[in-house]
Amino acid sequence: MRSDLDALLAQRNLDGLLVLGDPRGAAMRYLTGNAYLEGAFLLKPRNGPLTLVHGNMERDIAAQTGLALINRDTAFDISQLLERHRGDRAGAQADLILQAMQRVGLRGRVGVYGLVEAGSMLALQARLRAMAEEVELVGEYGDDLFARARETKDPQELAALRQVAQATCTVVAEVQEFIQGHRARQDTVLQEDGTPLTIGAVKRFIRARLLHHGLQEDHGTIFAQGRDAGIPHNHGDPEMPLRLGQTLVFDIFPRGENGYVHDMTRTWCLGHAPEQVAAAWEQCKAAFDRVMAELAVGRACRDYQLMVCDHFEALGHPTVRSHPGTQEGYVHSLGHGIGLEVHEGPRFSHLASNTDVLRPGHVVTIEPGLYYPEQGFGIRIEDAVAFDAAGAMVPLTEYPYDLVIPLRG
Repeated sequence: MRSDLDALLAQRNLDGLLVLGDPRGAAMRYLTGNAYLEGAFLLKPRNGPLTLVHGNMERDIAAQTGLALINRDTAFDISQLLERHRGDRAGAQADLILQAMQRVGLRGRVGVYGLVEAGSMLALQARLRAMAEEVELVGEYGDDLFARARETKDPQELAALRQVAQATCTVVAEVQEFIQGHRARQDTVLQEDGTPLTIGAVKRFIRARLLHHGLQEDHGTIFAQGRDAGIPHNHGDPEMPLRLGQTLVFDIFPRGENGYVHDMTRTWCLGHAPEQVAAAWEQCKAAFDRVMAELAVGRACRDYQLMVCDHFEALGHPTVRSHPGTQEGYVHSLGHGIGLEVHEGPRFSHLASNTDVLRPGHVVTIEPGLYYPEQGFGIRIEDAVAFDAAGAMVPLTEYPYDLVIPLRG
């Protein structure tokens, strides 16, 4: 949580933090409450206030963040900085950042975060290091301070995630209703004009409904059929007609206007399900139900992945544990955290290096699946759940699990 920042800085032996770059970066959005502020940066000494350095034109947006503020256009002479550094914009920006650090008393070991173009960051870092006398810039790779802070959510964040979950479930219901309103000839689903209803047409409907409900498609929604459904991140062939009796993996992970995401998956068969598919779906649902029944704060996340591997291996399926790198069977880990990004901590990997334990404030997905692309099908069932401050599990994805979806058109 945001309240953990000072403790996390101390754990990493950091005297403060600097967040730079694109306002769409997760660290920037996390600290500003999803505000969009171009060219802004954030400074925080350990055990000191969080300060936002912003531009003059965005002073109203900056004020809404509730942070301590420095208006860079009134506090610093930008043209003088450029003149001092002979037009070198990286040098002028480094000078501005260092002056702002001095204003807020930020010195020593400073962690640097944010979404920045790689070349620009290299140039800026070189200038900062050449000019800084009391500052040591420190970078983290992978499991950084913000990844850990964002793992647990406060009540306000949980409310934001619940709001996005409800809107997402509404969209899924509308998509199901849209498809069910069509008719089929032989095994092909048809539109009113007699042409096939395609994956692409369904996706256009999905995008329209997402927009209507205040959701954004940050990454392409997965709506994949048959063999494509057997590749977990195959987004689906837009030209492919919907056909009866084939698996449709519908994995949707939109972002709300509040910046938070939801992630859910349903697997459908239109009209009927082949016996092999129905059996595999039942096996996935049994794994899903067992995990959901045993999820509890204080339990190691890897335990649940091991549980699912045991389940599928006993049924004769290869898993990532029994057959590392397998392209069929159970090919991925059980789930992940969600929040401002669709993939956050904690992790459910079975590897011994995974020491994550479920804690109050965690929001995670549970998504067992079976994938047999060469047999023409894939299955995944996914819900998101939260753990409140008392450690109680709160379901976020409230939508039916039906495999067979009848057409009524």
